[in-house]
Amino acid sequence: MRENIASHRRSKEEFQDFIKKLELQALETAEERLPLYLEVGLKDADIVLDVGCGSGVVTRDIARLTKGCVIGVDGSIDMIKVADEILRDYDNVELCVGDAHLLPFNDNTFDIVTCNLLLMWADDPQMVVNEMARVTRPGGKVLASLEPDYGGKIHWPENPRADPIFAGEAIRKKGGDPHIGRKLRALFTLAGLKTTVGIGNCRIWSCEEDKRYYLHARDFYIKVLRDAGLSEEEIDEWEYEYLKSLDDRIQLNFFPQFYAIGTKT
Repeated sequence: MRENIASHRRSKEEFQDFIKKLELQALETAEERLPLYLEVGLKDADIVLDVGCGSGVVTRDIARLTKGCVIGVDGSIDMIKVADEILRDYDNVELCVGDAHLLPFNDNTFDIVTCNLLLMWADDPQMVVNEMARVTRPGGKVLASLEPDYGGKIHWPENPRADPIFAGEAIRKKGGDPHIGRKLRALFTLAGLKTTVGIGNCRIWSCEEDKRYYLHARDFYIKVLRDAGLSEEEIDEWEYEYLKSLDDRIQLNFFPQFYAIGTKT
């Protein structure tokens, strides 16, 4: 089985931190994802597939919005175990282990097939989108609800040491594609889908919102900088400047997160 976003390749402690990060991401992106679910007709769908369901926190949002059956598939048994616990109260959800590059379902099965933050980590994102299109019924929808593009990340005031790390270097070192967002139209079109793309996060957070998020996710940011080789002194200096710019209300962050909706003809 190929490794994808679900194959966490982490220690037990790192895995638990990753689960917390996924929960935070789900909360952070809910206002972007939920309108997309409604746009593709999730409420009226009879059967939905969530590819790369991970810990199940995003699958939970999907299950809340439909009376249809939701199937979550992920390449990691450990992730499926976590998702099973998170989704234990949802009677309309089924979970299974499977490879996003070779989905274990028949052609033309699902009304909607969706993924979130999956393609950035896929070994072959075109193969994943092809598979998502294959198992979607004619007239059905394929949705990538969130795929970032770190090449479009804007941060001010700039930090020449830390900014490149957060603008894609860390993702690339872990095997991800930090520029996947700009490739969504090509991926969906080449899969034979009638495609619409857009940016989900048009609102720029206030400094107060940015600070709350940073303090909640501080351990993750510090770890990324340590893993990139910054000294404790450099990290302390970066954090002081970062928080000061927030308290002074001069900081601006923009991080484009793309979506794609494909209709199978």
